[in-house]
Amino acid sequence: MTLSTSGYAVSSNEPLTHARILYAPITGTITADGTGGALAANDYTFQRWELGATSGDWTIQTAADADVDTVFIAAHSLAGATILVQTAATVGGAFTTRATVTPTDNSTIAVMFNDAGVAYSVREVRLSISGAPETATVGIIRAGKALQMQQAVFGGVEPIGLNRIVETRHSMSETGQWLGRTIQRQARRTQMNWAHLTADWYRANFEPFSLSLPQTPFGLIQNPSKMPESVAWCWTDDTPTPSNMGIKNLMQVSLSITGYLE
Repeated sequence: MTLSTSGYAVSSNEPLTHARILYAPITGTITADGTGGALAANDYTFQRWELGATSGDWTIQTAADADVDTVFIAAHSLAGATILVQTAATVGGAFTTRATVTPTDNSTIAVMFNDAGVAYSVREVRLSISGAPETATVGIIRAGKALQMQQAVFGGVEPIGLNRIVETRHSMSETGQWLGRTIQRQARRTQMNWAHLTADWYRANFEPFSLSLPQTPFGLIQNPSKMPESVAWCWTDDTPTPSNMGIKNLMQVSLSITGYLE
C-alpha cells in the first residue's frame, strides 16, 4: 500500500486517526495518453487504461468547480514509476503538483492533500506518470473530497492491508495423491465498527454514503496515522444498519468491507 499525507494539514479536519472514505468522486471529461483512458473512471477493475509507454498523462476535467482532497489509484501496475498528482483551478490553467509518489508495489495508492486544511477547488485533476513499464495499466483513478469519520475505530480493528480472504481448491489424483492447490479468488477484508456518532452527524454525513451502498465501490483509508498500509479500493455486500446506543443522542454502525487485492 502507498499512502501520501505530506501535503495534508489537519487544521479543523478530523484527526488522522479517523478513517477517510472516498465514495462520491468527481466526474467529467477524460483525456489520456495511451489507450482507453476512460476505463480508469468506471468501476470494473479488469477494464484498464493502457499507458502504452514509459510516461504519460491522465486528466479529468469537471463541468464546474469541484472540491478535491483525496486521490485513489488502484488495480494498477505502476510499481517503480513516479506519479505526480496535480490540480488546476481553471480549465487550461497551470497545473500544480500536490503530491509525488513512487509505489514499490502494485497495491492501492491513496493521496491526501489540501490547502491549509481546506479542500482545493479544482476544474482539472491530472496524473503525470514517468518511469513506468511499457505494459503499465491502471483500472481505478478517483479524485474527490473524502468523508471524514467523526470517531476513530478503537481496539480490535482488522487492518485491511494485513487481512486477506484466500479461497483455494485442492487437487488430488485418482489414487489419492496430492497434486497441489489452486487459488480461486482472493481479496482484502475488514470489519469497521463506529460508535458514539452523533445522530445529526450521522444523518448529514454517513447516511449519503450509506445510500450509495452496496452498489457503489469506494476508497478506504482506515487510519492514516497508525495504519499507513491499510488503504484499499473496496465494496460491501451489506447495507449499513445503524442503531441508537441509548446514550444521549448517539448512534453506532458497522460495515463489513471487502477490498481489491493488487
